[in-house]
Amino acid sequence: MKCFLCIIFFCSSFLITERTAAQMVYAIQHSSSCAGSAVTFNSTAFETAQFPSVILWNFGDTASGLLNTAKDIQQPSHIYSTPGTYIVTLHVVDGGAGTIDLTDTINFVLPVAYNFGPDVFLCGDTGTYILNAPIIPNALYEWNDDTTTIGPVLAVKKSGTYTVKINGCEVTDTIGVFFTKEPNLDLGKDHTLCQGERLTLDASSENATYQWRLNGTVLSYTQSQIPVIAPGGQYIVNVGVAGCGAYSDTVNINFSNYAAPVFNLGPDTLLCPKEIFNLTAHVAGATSYAWSSKGLNVNDAVSYNIDRDSTITINSQGRYWAFVTIGKQCEVVDTMIVRYRGNKQLNFNDTALCQGNTLVLDADFGTGVYKWESIPAQRDDQNNTNQSTYFVYKPGFYAVTATVGHCVFKDSLYVVFNDTLQLGLPKDTTLCRGETFIIQPKANAPDYKWQDGSVGGMFTATTTGLYQITAQNGCGRDTASMNIIFEACPCALLLPNAFTPNGDGVNDNFRPLHACDMQDYTMTILNRYGEKIYISKDPLEGWDGTLKGTLLNMGAYVWMVTYTKISNKQIIQKQGTVLLLR
Repeated sequence: MKCFLCIIFFCSSFLITERTAAQMVYAIQHSSSCAGSAVTFNSTAFETAQFPSVILWNFGDTASGLLNTAKDIQQPSHIYSTPGTYIVTLHVVDGGAGTIDLTDTINFVLPVAYNFGPDVFLCGDTGTYILNAPIIPNALYEWNDDTTTIGPVLAVKKSGTYTVKINGCEVTDTIGVFFTKEPNLDLGKDHTLCQGERLTLDASSENATYQWRLNGTVLSYTQSQIPVIAPGGQYIVNVGVAGCGAYSDTVNINFSNYAAPVFNLGPDTLLCPKEIFNLTAHVAGATSYAWSSKGLNVNDAVSYNIDRDSTITINSQGRYWAFVTIGKQCEVVDTMIVRYRGNKQLNFNDTALCQGNTLVLDADFGTGVYKWESIPAQRDDQNNTNQSTYFVYKPGFYAVTATVGHCVFKDSLYVVFNDTLQLGLPKDTTLCRGETFIIQPKANAPDYKWQDGSVGGMFTATTTGLYQITAQNGCGRDTASMNIIFEACPCALLLPNAFTPNGDGVNDNFRPLHACDMQDYTMTILNRYGEKIYISKDPLEGWDGTLKGTLLNMGAYVWMVTYTKISNKQIIQKQGTVLLLR
């Protein structure tokens, strides 16, 4: 007898714990604690109360008059003109979550006046710079970076603009900290160009200023690039890189009277992943070739003389150029930028739409040729646009072929229209006291919310009452309900809610406590994955907590019983859960 009472007490405690864990703890959130600036409010309650009929905020700032409250706004803003402590309240009424009342006490302060000093530039793409905020006793610090630093000192390791909140309010200053890569300044080799040829010198560096000289004369160009103009001469660039210092390079570019033939490597090219590309320099009168390359990053180094043939083989992205000597007199030059497409793929999935809605298909890989197909055909202006996006107005089969550079991509999908939730619950039912009933809705929906605010596709009923569920999909929401009555039964099927198959002869088997007025009895036991682990046709025969002779783990198992009442031939179906304890 003592063991049975222990089992019942354990199960009751288990159910109470489950209900307590299901209760939600909500909070009021605010974007800032600064007096004198707009503060935006929100609440975690709206994660559960997704369709509130009433929202009422009170900011606790009676001096603001009519602005002290906000109605039917989930994220209102308010300005506290005077620093101080304010009591903020929120009242929410929602059909599924019920009534929610929240209160928070918030201290609003004036921003701390502080000067971090000028922006800082450091040479090198890695390193650490220490930022110091004003020290205020017992203050809470929150930096705007992605670290968890909560004190007045921040170790900065990447470029950005930084500030700090003190007691929830940002100080009056920000500071930029920039890590500058040391430049790889290289204007190239000396060259003699053919008459009419064009060349641009490039000294691009990070966080830099530029001064150009031609034959000793300072030019007005202050950009990173400068076009070379005949007759050319000696070009010198002085580059000041913030945090790194001063750099300089020199190159001699002269011009010949020999007329330049037409030379064009072609447009910049986008290649498919792992594609190998042959690039040829077609130019009349060529006597020699000098190919060079550089990565796409401004600080990448130049690789000279990578090939001296008219054709090079490319298997990586970058800038490729050729200086071609014409008749051993002068040179012409051209550049091609080669990029490789990333691993982006088309990934259309069959989908369902609500009536009246539009689906936008996006196959954008950049400039290219896009051919769409629809079955049945949509409007002609849709099928022949050659755009990367496509609007779906009705159900059917849709396909696209995208040709971008050297790459061809294809994908397709089926679109159906289905906006019917088809929500339903079982019919009202009457059960015996001590039993449980698992309510499982039927609906074309992924999201469910029950009358007590809990979510999920299943609810366990143990008391008499009205049980209600709200279901929602992309097309709308619907509500269904059912009544369940638990009453005393003179001869009911009663099963324990726990058993202990430990071989002591007490509660070793799970079976009906008594069997009366029943025939055609079947009991099935399922594990938490819905797999059948035990079936019995005899109400006097019980489950011993094993599967094929192997002891199963402790935990909750689902039982289902079907039998026919002898007195009126009524078919009865019952279900519930049982705890296996050892």
